[in-house]
Amino acid sequence: MKILAATALLLMPLAALAANPRSITLTLQDNGRAMISETHDIPPAGTDGTLRIAPVPETIRPASVHAVPIERGETLDILSQRFAYDLRNPEALFRAGLGKTITAAKGGTTYSGRLAALPDFSRPAPPLILASDGQPVRLLPDITALDSIEFPASPDLARVPTLMWQSPPDQSPPMAARLHYDADGLSWSAAHEAVLAADGRSISLSTRVLLRNETTREFTRARVRLALSDKGRHPPLVPGPDDPRASRPPVLRYSDDGSAWVPERAAAAAAILAAYDLPHPLSLPAGGELRAGLAHHASPPVETRFIYDGVRFDRYQRNRRTDWNLGTESAPTVETRLVFNNGTDTPLPPGEFRLLRGAADLPMEWVGTDWLPPLPPGETATLNLGPAAGLAGQRLRTGYAEVVPFKVSEESFEILLDNQTGADQTVTVVEHLYRGDTFEITAANAEHRPGRTPGTIEFDIPVRSGTQRSTTYTVRYTW
Repeated sequence: MKILAATALLLMPLAALAANPRSITLTLQDNGRAMISETHDIPPAGTDGTLRIAPVPETIRPASVHAVPIERGETLDILSQRFAYDLRNPEALFRAGLGKTITAAKGGTTYSGRLAALPDFSRPAPPLILASDGQPVRLLPDITALDSIEFPASPDLARVPTLMWQSPPDQSPPMAARLHYDADGLSWSAAHEAVLAADGRSISLSTRVLLRNETTREFTRARVRLALSDKGRHPPLVPGPDDPRASRPPVLRYSDDGSAWVPERAAAAAAILAAYDLPHPLSLPAGGELRAGLAHHASPPVETRFIYDGVRFDRYQRNRRTDWNLGTESAPTVETRLVFNNGTDTPLPPGEFRLLRGAADLPMEWVGTDWLPPLPPGETATLNLGPAAGLAGQRLRTGYAEVVPFKVSEESFEILLDNQTGADQTVTVVEHLYRGDTFEITAANAEHRPGRTPGTIEFDIPVRSGTQRSTTYTVRYTW
C-alpha cells in the first residue's frame, strides 16, 4: 500500500514554517540526553497566529523549550505550545484525516469519500470505511491491498516533528531567536588507541569519540560539546554484548585509600563533571553513528611496569587472621601496567584504552586494554593492560609457625619468576600481609619497600631473559 499526500500538501507555503537553523550547538551527555541550542529565523505567523519551528527531534522534552530573541529589545510572547507529528506514521496521518475526504485507488479504480473511522492497524488486514452525503457507506476490506491513498492538502499537517507556537494576533514575532531545549536519544563514548615506541618509553596516542543519534532529526554542521557525568567516569556495570568489556565481569576493588575492598558501582549521579569540545563542526546523520577525532598526542612519555601480585582475596574470603592457610593462594599471571602523564593542555575523557606495539610499516602487535579514567592536564594514569606475554610467577609458602599461640606467628614465602620474553625484565612483586597491621620482615634475600597500599610490601626483581629468579622473605605478625 502506498499512502500519498496531495501535491498541494507537498508544496504547502513555507511562509509559516521556519527553515533549517542558522547554527546548532549540541551538548551531548553520556547518559543519552542532549542540550541543544539553535538559532532559528522566525517566519511570519500564519493567519491563525501559529508559528511553526522545524525541524526538531521527536524526542524533544516539551518542558525544556526556551526561546530568546536574538536582537535586544525584541520580545517573543508565546501563548501556548504544542507539537505536531502528523506524518510520523500511517496511524497519525489517518487520525489527522478523520472526517475529511480522501481518495483510494486500486487497479485503475478510485474510491472517494469521508474517512468515517480510523483503520484498526492492529489487525493484519484493516478495513477502510468511506462515507459520502446521500451515498451508501463504502467498506474496502483490506487497506493494505490498495495501490495508494490521497489525503487533502492541509497547512495543519506537519511533515516532520514540528514545534508549534501560538502567538498574540496583534504582535509580530522577532526576526530570529535562539531556541534551547533538551532531547533524548543522543549520546557519546570515547576510545583511546596508543602505539608504543620501540624503546617502550613513549606512545603515539589518538582519542576518538563515537557519537550516536537515535532520533529522526539530522543535525547539520553542529558544534559539539561532550559532557561527562558521574556515570560515564566508570566502565558500565553490565556492558552491552557489542562492548569489548562485556567479557570482563565487575569485581571488588580497593577503596581510594587502599584500606578496604569496595563493591562495584550500582548507581551514579547525573551531575556534569567535565566537558570536551570537538575541534570542528560535524553533521550528525539521523538514526546513525559518527566517529570523530578529539585529540592526538604525538609522543607523551610512558613507563611500562610488570607487576606480580600472586595472591588476592576474593569477595568470599572468610578466613580468620590466625588460620594457618590464610593467604596461601597463588596465581601465575604477571600483569602489564602502563603509567603516563597527560602533559598537554587537553583533558582526556574516560574510555577504553588500547595499547599496540610495532612500526608503522609492520603489522601491529596487541599489548592489552583497560579503562582510562578521566585525565585532566598534568595528572597521571596507571592502566592495567592484562597478562604480560612470556612472564609468569609462582608463589609458595615454605614455612609457618605459631611462636606464641594467637599472639605471635611467623611465615615464609618463596616467589619464583620466569622470563621467556627474549629480553631482560624487571618485575615488581607485590605481597599482601593479610594477617595483621603489626608485622616485621625478619629475613629477605632482596631489597623491599612499603607498598603503594597499606599492608603491602614490594620487591623490584630483575630477571634475565630465558631464566628464573627466586625471591624469599619471612614475616612476623604480632597481635
